Amino acid sequence: MSGIFITGTSSNVGKTIITTCLTYAFRKRKVDAVPYKPVQCGAITEGGKWLAPDVELYRKVYNPKDDEQLNSFLYEPRFSPHIAAQLANRPIDPQVIKRNYDELHKVHELVLVEGAGGLAVPLIDEHYGTPSLIKDLNIPIVIVTQATVGTLNATALTAHYAQSKDLDIKGIIINGYPDNPTEGVKNNPRMIEKMTGVPVIGIVPQIKNVETRIGEKEVLEKLIEGIDLDKLLE
Repeated sequence: MSGIFITGTSSNVGKTIITTCLTYAFRKRKVDAVPYKPVQCGAITEGGKWLAPDVELYRKVYNPKDDEQLNSFLYEPRFSPHIAAQLANRPIDPQVIKRNYDELHKVHELVLVEGAGGLAVPLIDEHYGTPSLIKDLNIPIVIVTQATVGTLNATALTAHYAQSKDLDIKGIIINGYPDNPTEGVKNNPRMIEKMTGVPVIGIVPQIKNVETRIGEKEVLEKLIEGIDLDKLLE
């Protein structure tokens, strides 16, 4: 297995947090993992330079080499990739993504590819979206969801959509699990497995200000504690 694609049930479920955590966890385990964000919408500026915010978060745990390209297509508006690319007159080229992916894999054991938004997001048009890219990369996926009301519906729909596209789902990671969950939240992991036939391989706790604190070792250790890396490597 050369890589894993991290997708989500929607935007803002914590894909970047999970990608960062997995990078840290694998590297701690002596697996040479590298994070990669092919398409980033919602660029930020710093010192007059455009930056990919997700890549900046990866830097909390991973220091890229000068020649490593951790992002291929960067757009200013936080729109769906196909619209952002059209407005910028810079279409997304899957061959460029595949080439950058292969270059990363040449020097690393495992490439952790983070998708943009949810699984059904179009990248070029209605014919070429995230599932098409995953098929081109020929790697399995992990679905990130949240421990909130509505997660059963969103997770089941995402898993069944992935299965309809013949994608290989390694497992589901529930992000933002509260310290004192309600009875409904407690039941979600088991029900998700029953509804999808996919194992829940990680339950990641809710941590206040996690994006600003993710570089702290204590926080990282707490975040990765409930993730079963063995399931990902099978």
